[in-house]
Amino acid sequence: MPAPLPVHAWPACAEQALAELRSERALTVISVCTPETELRHLARRNIRNALQEALGTLLQRSATSIHFMSRPGQAMALDLPNTHLSLSVSHAAGLSVAAIRVGGAIGIDLMRIEPGAAELPDLARVAHDYLGPKVSAGLAMLAPALRAASFAQAWTRHEAGLKCLGLPLTEWTPALETGLATCAVTALALPASYRGALAAR
Repeated sequence: MPAPLPVHAWPACAEQALAELRSERALTVISVCTPETELRHLARRNIRNALQEALGTLLQRSATSIHFMSRPGQAMALDLPNTHLSLSVSHAAGLSVAAIRVGGAIGIDLMRIEPGAAELPDLARVAHDYLGPKVSAGLAMLAPALRAASFAQAWTRHEAGLKCLGLPLTEWTPALETGLATCAVTALALPASYRGALAAR
């Protein structure tokens, strides 16, 4: 299993994030702290500001000249033609993350592990419907104390893959699993109360 992908706090680790973008990997993940709430207005503004600063530096433009296109159900996109940059954003209470990639599709997802989540009565049903029989059977075999974190990791892998393929949240099918297998998925290095994943094609 590959090592978790670094997540660079913005702006403290801006230099490292930009160095990754300019390297052969041509990919980076940044994060910003946000209010401890599911209300996302401020979280969206904070991560957009961070993206504007990062992309402005990368493209040698002012941050205020960086604009995004965003439509419900579609990935955020940079409103600059011929830049060949893919973006993906995800939010959870207290933290937002954004992935930037040069020259390829990308998807990112983040989930906070809430206290007591292992005992949610619908966790098994949701896992079966969306993650498929193999993953749901594996989760069912785990001790309850481990189930929430494992479910969160599996869920974020699924969501990141869907975003990478440009698909909405979709229940599991064998055909969907085949499509998701075309994405390389890596866990994110995050604080203990979060799980996240990045998918790239």
